[in-house]
Amino acid sequence: MSDTKTNKRKSGRHKAARPADARQDEPIPALRTVPAEMVSLAKNKKGQPDPEEMGIVLHDPDKFAPQPAVLSPGAYALATLFNGERTAAEVAQIFRDQYGQEVTEKGIHDLARELDENLFLDSPHFEEVVRQTLQKFLSAPVRPTAHGGECYATDPEALMKEIEGYFASPEGPGKLAAKPEAKADEVAGVIVPHIDLRVGGPVYAHGYHALLERSQADLFVILGVAHRSAGTGLFNVSTKDYATPFGPAPTAKGIARRIQDAAAIDTAIAEYTHKEEFSIEFQAVLLAGLLGQRAMRSFEILPILCNSADPFIEEEINPASDDGFQRFLETLRKELDKSGRKWCVLASVDLSHVGPKFGHATNITEKLLLPVERADRRMLKKVETLDPDAFYFEIARTKNSRHVDGVLAMLALLTLGKDRFRSAQLLRYDQMLEVPTKSAVSYASMAMQTVK
Repeated sequence: MSDTKTNKRKSGRHKAARPADARQDEPIPALRTVPAEMVSLAKNKKGQPDPEEMGIVLHDPDKFAPQPAVLSPGAYALATLFNGERTAAEVAQIFRDQYGQEVTEKGIHDLARELDENLFLDSPHFEEVVRQTLQKFLSAPVRPTAHGGECYATDPEALMKEIEGYFASPEGPGKLAAKPEAKADEVAGVIVPHIDLRVGGPVYAHGYHALLERSQADLFVILGVAHRSAGTGLFNVSTKDYATPFGPAPTAKGIARRIQDAAAIDTAIAEYTHKEEFSIEFQAVLLAGLLGQRAMRSFEILPILCNSADPFIEEEINPASDDGFQRFLETLRKELDKSGRKWCVLASVDLSHVGPKFGHATNITEKLLLPVERADRRMLKKVETLDPDAFYFEIARTKNSRHVDGVLAMLALLTLGKDRFRSAQLLRYDQMLEVPTKSAVSYASMAMQTVK
């Protein structure tokens, strides 16, 4: 049985106690709850994955761990027995009973030590790293980029070429102007994707084309999705500027602080929810590049991550009837109106998430994308009515069986624009079929207009 395989970083920064320093009869810290993926570590003579050389890769979506950890199947089975209560002797006994294999207490401590050094155990060492990371993030005035290089280029010139390609694509709205100018001010809201920019670029481009050509806003409320929120509130507001390759997307800090108070959620949790989340980062990048650099327009943002509507759906309650939902959006709308500025709301959402990757039993094929599209378009027709209740009832009718993750964000968009939006127009719809996982995600762009 092999231990973890990682690129070790030699550092003396973290001095907290580790399993190797503990007494032999003390419990082993628990394995953190992180995604685990089985992969082939080698290829056979035909260049295909070798089923005899498999490993388990542990990923840390919160990015506390500097890199993934790779374990043998046996080591992973052993690590899953680390629950924070069992000693090495108890782990060895359970492993022997379950798998019929002997393992030494020293081997268990060695595995635990390496997992802890790489921040995959819920230990005092890990808690200290979390504390230091949280303190550093909260004290910084700017939220750093988290997905540059993965989902978009970090070099500004290369990134602008990527964005131009989204517009010029056959699926895009047409070539991006050298200096776009809004000759009208009739778009007060847009729905845009938050899927990887390199996947959904042309659909993004349709939404941003509407902003560039038909919105003169200089204050943008960005309603993103908190995919990994640690809080129990509905809205997580950040007061930080968002860093982008084009320079920071500045936040309207005064308004942000006041609506942060109205959200009635711990500010540290609200801020930290933004650290690794991409749904606002992608919009900040596009606003900074298209409005800030290309159109040379000054603007500010209000970054708001919306939590899941699933608890409301399960209890058959409309979030619009919730006091916290109403209080926050009423406060936000008052702040927007009294600011005297031209404002626009961006809902950064994807639509259906279907297939085994998202908990469904059915494998998604090209043929099955058609009923998904029909269901999505039926839902978007409800959005086009600009009636928040009609939209939510369409979601509740199926218990959100397609896992639309932007329900609260879209409901907030429609609520904020209730007496401002006069019409809505679907600009572009698309789907991504992920063949290896037999799963799919759909997304769209839509403009909410102040004219009929």
